[in-house]
Amino acid sequence: MDFNVSIDEHADAYSIVVVNGEVDLHTAPKVQYAIERGAEGVRVVVVDMAGVAFMDSTALSTLMRAKETLEKGGTSLRLTAPSGAVQRIFDVTGFGDYFEIYPSREDAIAR
Repeated sequence: MDFNVSIDEHADAYSIVVVNGEVDLHTAPKVQYAIERGAEGVRVVVVDMAGVAFMDSTALSTLMRAKETLEKGGTSLRLTAPSGAVQRIFDVTGFGDYFEIYPSREDAIAR
């Protein structure tokens, strides 16, 4: 499966980072970089995870570090629409309670 990460939208108050494909040891740094870039000048970074087919512990660790780093700067990291595979990882590991997870981009932006 092809991997792609991009900043889909960058507004005054928020950015939306879209991730598609498998997030693992090789692709997680690209996700981290996109989140860092998306955080420039905003208060909320929304990561749309609907297209994530697989993620490993490296990806989970990357998201945790990104959340902690952003919060130190006063920016919130919000995840949206996790695919079934991602939701299972959050459920099994218990990290679903650690992250702010919303059903859609609109819900994440409105909060």
